[in-house]
Amino acid sequence: MSNSGKVLLKTRDADGFLTLTLNRPNRLNALDPELLFALDAAVKEANESAGLKGVILTGAGGHFCAGGDVFIMKEAVDTRNIDALSPFLSILEQTAHTLFTCHLPTLCLLDGIVAGAGVGLALASDIRVATREARCVFAFPTLGAIPDAGSSYLLPNVIGYHRAMEFYIRNEPVDAETGLAWGLYHEVVSKDEIPERLAFWKERMAALASKGFKLSKELFRQALHRSMKDQVDAEYFAQLTAMKSEHFYQQVAKLTTKKGK
Repeated sequence: MSNSGKVLLKTRDADGFLTLTLNRPNRLNALDPELLFALDAAVKEANESAGLKGVILTGAGGHFCAGGDVFIMKEAVDTRNIDALSPFLSILEQTAHTLFTCHLPTLCLLDGIVAGAGVGLALASDIRVATREARCVFAFPTLGAIPDAGSSYLLPNVIGYHRAMEFYIRNEPVDAETGLAWGLYHEVVSKDEIPERLAFWKERMAALASKGFKLSKELFRQALHRSMKDQVDAEYFAQLTAMKSEHFYQQVAKLTTKKGK
């Protein structure tokens, strides 16, 4: 199903994947409160939806996202009332966290402009596939603002502290091949290759055991700020939980039956 004409398009396909498309192409899919509330709600709903295999996030009109809508900021600047942006910033940060902690595997398809808070949304996704036309930039240094949408946390963890600082200080668009070399993207493909690569990743995601993936993803997130001792303790309890699933029982039985022949 789809709901065209809205700021967020939602399409669930027959394979069990939900595609969420940022749909403000006339504003390069810049984020406003309506779009953020819709995206946050859609990801939360996906977490509770039976049968879903994964979430794909992309943008309409040949661009992913130009970041926060500057016209929202302009009103606050004109009135010298930056505190008026508090609700907008709150839902922005909440949405990035909701995407990062989604129980399902998430893939972000990036094309054209990936700027500001759009960088944060991309980094919050598990897999990032970019077209050769993708251009990634913070833009925060020019504005005198700071990285948001979780990017101050995610970027150093994804590409390393010093590379993150280079990205910030250079403050110029990073082309797709450089982004791939830095680790911003997992793959860079031509637009003609997108269907093939989406099919590849959907096949891999669909094969995942839901409980095992959820527990593994949580462990990976926690490892970003845990000691090794705390992490291995968490692994112990998570492994016991994962192994009590019917999927685990069936797979071990299948494997041992094959090897016993």
